[in-house]
Amino acid sequence: MKILILEDSRTYALLIKKFLEKNLVFVECDIIGSFKDFQENSKEYDLYIVDYVLPDVQADEHIKYLLENNKKIIIMTQFEEKVLDLKLLDKVIDFVIKDDVSVINYLVRLVKRFYKNRFLNVLVVEDSKTIRAVEVSHLKLLNFNIFEAENGEEALKVLEKEHIDLVVTDIEMPKLDGIGLVKEIRKEHSIDDLPILVVSSVESVYTALKILKLGANDFVRKPFQKAELIIRINNLLEIYDYLSKYKNDSFIDGLTKVYNRFYLETNLENMFKLCPVKSVAMLDIDFFKKVNDTYGHQKGDEVLVHFASLIKNNIRKEDVVVRYGGEEFLIFMPNTSKKEAFVVLMKLKKLLEAADDKPVPYTFSAGISDEGETLAEMIKNADEKLYQSKENGRNRITI
Repeated sequence: MKILILEDSRTYALLIKKFLEKNLVFVECDIIGSFKDFQENSKEYDLYIVDYVLPDVQADEHIKYLLENNKKIIIMTQFEEKVLDLKLLDKVIDFVIKDDVSVINYLVRLVKRFYKNRFLNVLVVEDSKTIRAVEVSHLKLLNFNIFEAENGEEALKVLEKEHIDLVVTDIEMPKLDGIGLVKEIRKEHSIDDLPILVVSSVESVYTALKILKLGANDFVRKPFQKAELIIRINNLLEIYDYLSKYKNDSFIDGLTKVYNRFYLETNLENMFKLCPVKSVAMLDIDFFKKVNDTYGHQKGDEVLVHFASLIKNNIRKEDVVVRYGGEEFLIFMPNTSKKEAFVVLMKLKKLLEAADDKPVPYTFSAGISDEGETLAEMIKNADEKLYQSKENGRNRITI
């Protein structure tokens, strides 16, 4: 992302450039110290970080010029009172008070959020066209992709068709109000899966508390300041970024990069309940201890990585692979009978036999089950079939 820092203090501009480029690998900054030099510069930028006062232009003329040319702007200033009175403030992304390093850290977070937002879809649900237009204009400044709905019923239709990363909704709406919408959303999306920000003029504290208890993440009262809306949204999405990273780190096996037992224990049970037909396959690398003893543990790790990659790259999109423990892997196959699962595993067996990139020669044994009232029972049955494969000579699949 290309950023122009329009700032007459070379020292301060270099400080901002250093912080941005050090902390954000996708950022490339240029510095220009005057409005005249800016006008002579023909380059285009994704974002403009602009000092409120420049030596060769009156008041906010340079800001008006940039806005007239549809530039995305963050203002920097030492004069907070003047900026707060600025009529153009609703048309810029945000303003930053020149103070200490902590303010520059906020600027880094703001730029990072601006970059990430271009990949995010926000659904704005509001029956008033005027208020909805204001909210949409603010959100577009933040670089989001915007979807709109007039009420809860329209919003649910959008959610069925589109991947939405944030819902911003009113409460009082016709057909299906905000309370009903939050209830419906939470049936499909948990509170740590899809954030909901409520923006409403309701004066009842009880109503505000009720919608928060039902699963909304935050509440902003109308009329709102744009700056408050931006900060609430940015903070909410940062929390979800950290939560997503935590989930990925805690659910993924560090060596093989497939799901781990923690993911199995916290997520697969729900998938199991939702599928009327499903199968579980348990796979185990044959004589893996012998691989470690003969070739060393590093080569053993390479075999695990190779096997996990073979499985992950050749199962169906809806299938889930888990490192169950040691050299044992589990594949959960929704909408699949054990005979259909057998075909998938035979394909894996043949691919492994033909693979010329194996770290060392190896085979696997497997057991498949589609019987069991719970996931635990189905895993137990598949494990018993795996044991039969080992007892009958290994390098085979038992159903």
